[in-house]
Amino acid sequence: MAQNLPAPPQPLPDELWGENWRFGSIPAGDFWDLFGDRPIPILSLPEELQPVKLGLASNVLIPGTIIYGSRQSMQLALWLQEQQPQTVFYQETEANLAGGLVLTGADTQRWVIMTFHDQAIASAGQRYQQRLQQAQGLHFLLVQPDDSDVTHTALWLLKA
Repeated sequence: MAQNLPAPPQPLPDELWGENWRFGSIPAGDFWDLFGDRPIPILSLPEELQPVKLGLASNVLIPGTIIYGSRQSMQLALWLQEQQPQTVFYQETEANLAGGLVLTGADTQRWVIMTFHDQAIASAGQRYQQRLQQAQGLHFLLVQPDDSDVTHTALWLLKA
């Protein structure tokens, strides 16, 4: 009998690609203070995912992906909201020099949100995965127009 394997990840629609992106991390003890009362248009911070409720030490780093969407920032955020983000994970290739970030939505659809062919970024992706394990799967996806950290378009706190 054939197993129901998930479909391969699809690329993001071209019109949604952001200007840039990076990995980030925030100490668990600071996360709620940084984002809990900010005016962010699309915000998903489920109470049950509060780091303290998961028993995470305040110094555990919560890994995340930050996408700088420029003028497409809101369009990207609205599209992501429709997909109901569940997880963002790093997928490395056999060569360990290339890889990507894969978004899983509520309906088990998957999208490649970033790809790269760079050893430094691949190493950062591996650190992201390690931090994901240390944070009990807790991670975030943040969309903002630019890297000023003044304005945020969307934030999801997720758990793998």
